[in-house]
Amino acid sequence: MSWWQRSRPGYAVDGVEPQRVDGWDVFDGGALAGSPAVAEAAARLPQDPALEDLPGYLAVSTRDGREWTLSFDDGKLSVLGLSRPGSDFFEQVLTAAPWTESVERVDREVFLFTTAGVRTADVVLAHCVDVCGEVFRRLGA
Repeated sequence: MSWWQRSRPGYAVDGVEPQRVDGWDVFDGGALAGSPAVAEAAARLPQDPALEDLPGYLAVSTRDGREWTLSFDDGKLSVLGLSRPGSDFFEQVLTAAPWTESVERVDREVFLFTTAGVRTADVVLAHCVDVCGEVFRRLGA
């Protein structure tokens, strides 16, 4: 039995064991894609081939269930306007989300944010997928 199963934190997701990296629990979006929350968020995305399998290109990680990172694989950076230096549009939309308290872009493809309370990783990823959909819609307008 792993430490994860013995000391299940509040942000855990049934059936998904994160990768532990430097004190952070990293949840691959592909592993969370089958959860109801993420599947419903993916279904709300605009029907565009550029967003196909979006959760699989994302990862969320946390130490405590309140401080999170959202990471993107390179394949979706340009689709969401993240490949341009100095672009902070995604950060603005993430900051405006009612479930975030603070947001910081820490790298070209990584955002650090805090939430008002502890949330499960699948719910956090679902919220992030919704933000991606909103950004995509606004960029296309």
